[in-house]
Amino acid sequence: MLRLRSCGRGPEGFRRVRRLFLACIPALVVLLAGTEAHAYPWMIRHGYGGCTTCHMDPSGGELLTRYGRAQGDLLLRTHYGRQTASLHTPKQKTDSFDSFDSFDDDTSAPAKPKPKPAPPPPKASGPSPSAGFLWGLLKPPDWLLVGGSYRHMTVIRLAKRAGQRTFWTFPMMADVYGGLEVGDFRAEGSLGVAKVPAQFAYTRAAQITTNQGDQFNLISRTHWLGWAFSNEKYLLRAGRINLPFGVRIPEHVMWVRAATRTDRESEQQHGVAFAYNGDVFRGEIMAIAGNYQINPDRFRERGYSGYLEWMLADWAAVGASSLVTHAQADITTLEDQPTLRQTHGLFARLAVVPRVVVLAEGDALLESRHDPGYAGFLQADYEPVQGLHFDATGEVVDEGYEKGALQAKSPGFGQPRFGGWLSTFWFFLPHFEARLDGVVRQQDSFELLAQLHVYL
Repeated sequence: MLRLRSCGRGPEGFRRVRRLFLACIPALVVLLAGTEAHAYPWMIRHGYGGCTTCHMDPSGGELLTRYGRAQGDLLLRTHYGRQTASLHTPKQKTDSFDSFDSFDDDTSAPAKPKPKPAPPPPKASGPSPSAGFLWGLLKPPDWLLVGGSYRHMTVIRLAKRAGQRTFWTFPMMADVYGGLEVGDFRAEGSLGVAKVPAQFAYTRAAQITTNQGDQFNLISRTHWLGWAFSNEKYLLRAGRINLPFGVRIPEHVMWVRAATRTDRESEQQHGVAFAYNGDVFRGEIMAIAGNYQINPDRFRERGYSGYLEWMLADWAAVGASSLVTHAQADITTLEDQPTLRQTHGLFARLAVVPRVVVLAEGDALLESRHDPGYAGFLQADYEPVQGLHFDATGEVVDEGYEKGALQAKSPGFGQPRFGGWLSTFWFFLPHFEARLDGVVRQQDSFELLAQLHVYL
């Protein structure tokens, strides 16, 4: 089961902060190029800075709340001309903004005299019945949340080297999720199936059965128990948990997630986590006890991971992350030597104009027996019509030259390695997403990735 790795204060304040960020974006591009959120972090374009309103995980991902399902129907998918209630909700001018954990209904504003009401727009009745579990065919009780995801991947590669596969298709994800909300008690878990070949870099660390080779295994990515405090501003939980770190993007193979080992494919760890979601700040800190779905114990990393994010305005959030772990042996190289691993960095989410969101992250990588390294990405998400997205992403990584190694420095190991993604994805029907990515990476073949995602 061993995994082998290959705030402003008013309108004028907002304008000043916006000008400052727009002026800093070119510098950030230079920084990332020269050195180095499924949760959808670009939902900040709708004023959603936090994740607890839509996801059971306080930092986002996987299991949706009922409110999250409703917003997925109103704001995420294409409606083909059907007008929803959210599109006709009048927006009032205000000096405040949605907090990390706020909802759309705001009853704090004083009542104003209303003009003669106009006839309501046709079909402006909120989310459709298909927003519910299994397209609304089943309605679980209020205390039970259920869901699931199936992702099918097809890869076309222009092979540069002999022996490389040029085409293959496979189920990338087949998981079901469940959660309980009974008073302040919380519980969540997932169960799935996957094939885990010995050389496969993902999924193996999440398996709970021990088949090897080209065989199916049961996997569990997350399972935890928790308790909510103070109207759900605080959540304490213990179990196998997504590591709180950086921008929670769905592209688990992007270098910034792979090099920091903080993806949501199989890098979850067992431990205890404490999350806070306030009006302006949100964050989470986790004490890592190790991944008890890998063996032997000397490969298990122990330490901490955490982040703190500050929502400056309803269109801008910035944050910092930190992770430190120690293991008795190096799971990457299989060297039987104590290994200290650290990664620290900054990230940002900016809705610079209504239809464009910029996501950025840069992290320093520090590991025993390696020179310092770094990883980072810069992404622009453009949504010309609701549900259809076009993304352009640049990424860079240098995992650090291994001290004493006989081979020369190379891109990615002692030198920067660059990559680029052009992506389009479309939420074309309720619970359906189609995605196409073209990926070009230094020293690698061009890949075309096609996905079909269905969630329950």
